[in-house]
Amino acid sequence: MIKGKRLNNLKLLKEKNLNKVTMEINTLNNEVKKSNDLASKLKKIKNNSQINQKYNNSMDMMYKYEFERKIIEQISICENRVLFLKNELIRAKNKLGKMVSQKKLIEEKIKFTFLKELQLKESKLTRDTPPFRKN
Repeated sequence: MIKGKRLNNLKLLKEKNLNKVTMEINTLNNEVKKSNDLASKLKKIKNNSQINQKYNNSMDMMYKYEFERKIIEQISICENRVLFLKNELIRAKNKLGKMVSQKKLIEEKIKFTFLKELQLKESKLTRDTPPFRKN
């Protein structure tokens, strides 16, 4: 039979790991939000940058298209990062679910071993105590 103290230590380790994974999930969520905000800001910049018809020379157009190309590149990088972070978020949530189920299993084992040890102590106490005599 596994000792209760060992199970309690294991439970504490699982809780520590649960806290780490929870912090990881929160960080990933924040990063997804930041990346989405950045992508939306870049899209606004791209949409708001119109070619001015007054100054329509070749150098201005070249700079404008180069600027747009860089913005589109950054938008695609943001979108790829969001996809990667979402996949990592799903992985972390699955890991969290497994850890929660393991923690519940450990808690059940602790409860079971505690009850088993209590029953053994009670049976030992009843076995070792002499019967009462009536005078």
